Amino acid sequence: MTATQSPSASSPPLFQSASQWLASLHSRRIGAVELLDLHLAQLERHNPGVNAVVAKDLDSARAAAKAADNTAPSAAGVLHGLPMTIKDAFEVAGMPTTCGFPFLADHRPQKDADAVARLKSAGAIVYGKTNLPPGAFDWQSANPVYGQTNNPWNLARSPGGSSGGSAAALAAGFTPLELGSDIGGSIRVPAHFCGIYGHKPTHGIVPGAGHIPPLPGFHLNAEMGVCGPLARSAHDLELAMDVLVAPGRRESPASRIAMPPSRHERLQDFRVALWIDDLPYAVDASCLTAIESWADDLRSIGLNIDRGARPDIDWNAAYDTYITTLMQLLGAGAPPELVQQMIDAGSVSEPTSYLARRARALKMRHCEYLSVVDQRERLYHRWQEFFGRCDVLICPIFPVVAYPHDHRGAEAPDPLIAYEARRMMVNDQARPYFDGLQWPAVATVADLPATAVPTGRRVDGMPMGVQLFGPAFEDRTSLRLAQLIEDALGSFTVPPGFA
Repeated sequence: MTATQSPSASSPPLFQSASQWLASLHSRRIGAVELLDLHLAQLERHNPGVNAVVAKDLDSARAAAKAADNTAPSAAGVLHGLPMTIKDAFEVAGMPTTCGFPFLADHRPQKDADAVARLKSAGAIVYGKTNLPPGAFDWQSANPVYGQTNNPWNLARSPGGSSGGSAAALAAGFTPLELGSDIGGSIRVPAHFCGIYGHKPTHGIVPGAGHIPPLPGFHLNAEMGVCGPLARSAHDLELAMDVLVAPGRRESPASRIAMPPSRHERLQDFRVALWIDDLPYAVDASCLTAIESWADDLRSIGLNIDRGARPDIDWNAAYDTYITTLMQLLGAGAPPELVQQMIDAGSVSEPTSYLARRARALKMRHCEYLSVVDQRERLYHRWQEFFGRCDVLICPIFPVVAYPHDHRGAEAPDPLIAYEARRMMVNDQARPYFDGLQWPAVATVADLPATAVPTGRRVDGMPMGVQLFGPAFEDRTSLRLAQLIEDALGSFTVPPGFA
């Protein structure tokens, strides 16, 4: 792989940011119906090759767009008239919500997920659903219901997952804003693979009710899992977060959430750590070269970078804590016989395999699992100590850039068995497929916010992104740094052939 810098170029009109489109809608330079039609025309041209948008409700969208055109902007919400697509993990009233499961192919909820309801109440017009892997559990976006989604940069490669259809739809110009979810990099990895922006919020500040998993009828508030926006601009991420942040259904009668302002407003005031040395987890050398080149640009615009600052954390132990928590969630709500099958599959596997790690997690007694909860709390406090002397840490999102589609083992009823059949090539060496969880886990296990940012570099012709994460509940700090970098160095680049 070789790392290259993409040429700077202003985005074609269709690929304006959501904020720019909203300014045009507000000033009546364009109408909501016209803007919807522009995106539908792009969808008709390019979605057959990408397969990002897999379900549509055009009648309802047109009715909402017409109503928006007949409403004074002064009386409307901040997303007034903006067309959107939504990841098919979120329930949208009247539209299919499958989460890639054939047994949910006919599931049409009567109520919007809480996050979707907030976007709609702000004026967004949801016209379609975007693809994902079954159960939102892969870095590829293919399922038996809707088939395979392709990366707009190279149709032979994955757009990422699980919000892969979301990222591909943004990169291809089908939507200016998207709603995704993340527990194992499911916002950040697709953003990295497709060259866009994404934000994994602090856990608990965006309501998750109406997201699948858990399956319909279950009310589990999953540890570590979050809902958040994807966009073509870091400014749009904050715009969406201002709409999405709210207490959950249980807390809403007595709670409110307000994100504090960014710690700084000028690039040179941020205390930034760059983590590309002494790495505990694998990253391809070509990706590190791309990040190093991008860091040189950051220094040239006045950003002070410390390459040695780290929290005092045992990274192998932290990853074990993350995996145990994640594997416990895989058994939540499952019938006892299925949980036993998962345990049995691990008992005949290598002790270091992910199948065996899942089995050990599922066999834990509750009192034993509480020690894992305590370990996560200790990690949270270690990070808060670190963020007393640093504002943002920049590190890789994933070991490699977008890779060729690989569906080996897809016929296995247990997805973890499928992943055991796959390998990820890092520095020309085969690694377990599930090791891709390691870098996303750094922020997730401690409930930290993380913003995915494109570097403008290409590795093997594919976009290269990084993640910026900062202190819990101070999401605006990493978002503001991402915005300042975007303003200084440029942002999203349209994939060839989609302008």
